[in-house]
Amino acid sequence: MFDGVKASRRAALAAAALAAALAACLPGGSDAVAATGPLERSPDGKRLTLTFADEFDEFRPYRLGQGVWRTTLREGPVDPQDFNVRTLKSNKELQLYVDPDMHGRRRGREDDDRPLGLNPFTARNGTLEIAARPVPRELAERLDGYRYVSGMITSQPSFRQTYGYFEMRAKLPRGKGVWPAFWLLPADLSWPPEIDVMESVGDPSKVYVTLHSNHVKAEGTEVRVSPDDFHTFSVSWTHDEVIWFVDGREVKRMATPADMHKPMYMLANIALGGDWAGQPDATTPFPARMQIDYIRAYRFAP
Repeated sequence: MFDGVKASRRAALAAAALAAALAACLPGGSDAVAATGPLERSPDGKRLTLTFADEFDEFRPYRLGQGVWRTTLREGPVDPQDFNVRTLKSNKELQLYVDPDMHGRRRGREDDDRPLGLNPFTARNGTLEIAARPVPRELAERLDGYRYVSGMITSQPSFRQTYGYFEMRAKLPRGKGVWPAFWLLPADLSWPPEIDVMESVGDPSKVYVTLHSNHVKAEGTEVRVSPDDFHTFSVSWTHDEVIWFVDGREVKRMATPADMHKPMYMLANIALGGDWAGQPDATTPFPARMQIDYIRAYRFAP
């Protein structure tokens, strides 16, 4: 979801429209309590060793070399006025990814150096909630006219891995223009490749899985799920193949492209707008909330 990424994803959407939707609707689980502990084997039988886990008993943002999750795209400058690491203009997104430390544009007032107090993250009962909502009217000028704020978490500063099994258990938001995702990007900040473990646009009963590469065409696959439940979205990435799973059920398999053999890190976010998701409108329920029960990663054991 960096510059240029979603432009290619628009092509993937067209391909996804042609892909056959899986017939069965996966039931999922009604709440975060139903989650299981770390896996010993992947759904296709590979032995696993846990290398990363956040159960979100608290939210641990990355600050001053400590913590887990960066809340901006890439490793941007520390200047809180730089919005380039807080949205993707090339994709016509309408939101800024904000956090409690974010300042707005200065207006020559004494209080303009203070954080705006925007926090899209809430950790409660072992679940991280990311919320997207319209910008408060009194802050619009400080935010360059952006209409919405939302949240992103990325493990870029704390965790990356070549190959493995990556999973997120989450309940997705609904509404026109709402675009949640869980994905992997290269630690060297190149693009492509990219693995989209899960994306959804407006309708949480439909999720899409795909990858982006210089060597293969991006073709998304639509998967039907029950819209009001938690689901586990995961991918098994080896030297030879990439396999996607939803609630432990295989939904797609591809050969690993030639440019997908380097460390990658994990991201989860809610975007708003863009050519794929469309514009939010009066029917869009705000705040739009993605609830994340956990994010985990594993290596394949010998």
